Amino acid sequence: MRELIENFPIQIKEACEALKNLDSTLHDSEAKGFNPNGVLILGMGGSGIGGAFIASILKETSKIPIQINPDYIIPGWVTNNTLVIACSNSGNTEETLKSAFESQKRNAKIACVTSGGKLEELAAKEGWPIVKVPAGFPPRSQFAHSFLSLAWTLMRFGVFPNHLYMELEATHLSTQENKPNVEQRAETVADLIEGKTIHLYSDTNAECIVTRWRQQLNENSKLLVNSQAFPELNHNELVGWASGGENDVVIIIRTPEDTKRTQARMDITAEIFQEIGANVVFIDPDGENQMQRLMDLVFLGDFLSLILAERAGVDPVEIDYINRLKDRLSEI
Repeated sequence: MRELIENFPIQIKEACEALKNLDSTLHDSEAKGFNPNGVLILGMGGSGIGGAFIASILKETSKIPIQINPDYIIPGWVTNNTLVIACSNSGNTEETLKSAFESQKRNAKIACVTSGGKLEELAAKEGWPIVKVPAGFPPRSQFAHSFLSLAWTLMRFGVFPNHLYMELEATHLSTQENKPNVEQRAETVADLIEGKTIHLYSDTNAECIVTRWRQQLNENSKLLVNSQAFPELNHNELVGWASGGENDVVIIIRTPEDTKRTQARMDITAEIFQEIGANVVFIDPDGENQMQRLMDLVFLGDFLSLILAERAGVDPVEIDYINRLKDRLSEI
């Protein structure tokens, strides 16, 4: 896992090069004359997190709703005017396959991001556009491939802006240049949170980041972690902090895109946490634009999860409980 995380900048570059060389004829023919009234992104875990990033990036500018769907069922609004992107690294994720079948019944326009499996077979049979990503790796370690492939697909359909995609392409340079700093920051944060109960908070517009960090700490570090977003957490979870204390540590991720009122909420809420006895760690991303900042935060969170796993002596690749669950489900 260390090599996979360290090579994140290289993976971004490889993903961009693969997409430049991809034949877009089918994507473009399916997109021609099609103006979706909404986008539904199917996917679970490491395969689906890219959809949360897309929805966050385009939340304020998209003229159509963009919704992620980590579930077996799909919303009632999905019709033949809906663009559905099915994302599954293995191609065999049962929730994603079920949702893809349901979307097909609604005559939705479907495209796929996968390494193979049943989803690739279905795409070939139905003539759905597909982007192939590398096979044989933990899906959570292939964020650059899955995220860039999803953004590229949405760009072909006129949903993801070209200029933002170009900024994403360039992030292989910023992440590579900042790599030593990212690892050093991750070590510093690890020193502050190791052995504590971790709470991850951000503005709603950056909730994709705290979700990614939580997932990586869950799977790589084998830690139970809480994540919530401002301002919603100020209307419920804040009261729960009456039972908080010195064993809790709060990470608040801040970005320039945060609303002014939320920035004030973060500062005031942090004071309350500190009065209770919890340590508060503020995380500010590096980067000259939103795409650079998002990829910097992904890189930082991945390194943090790796460092905590190595310090605890746990295998960041192992997912025995998930495999056990899948084995039992296969018997039903």
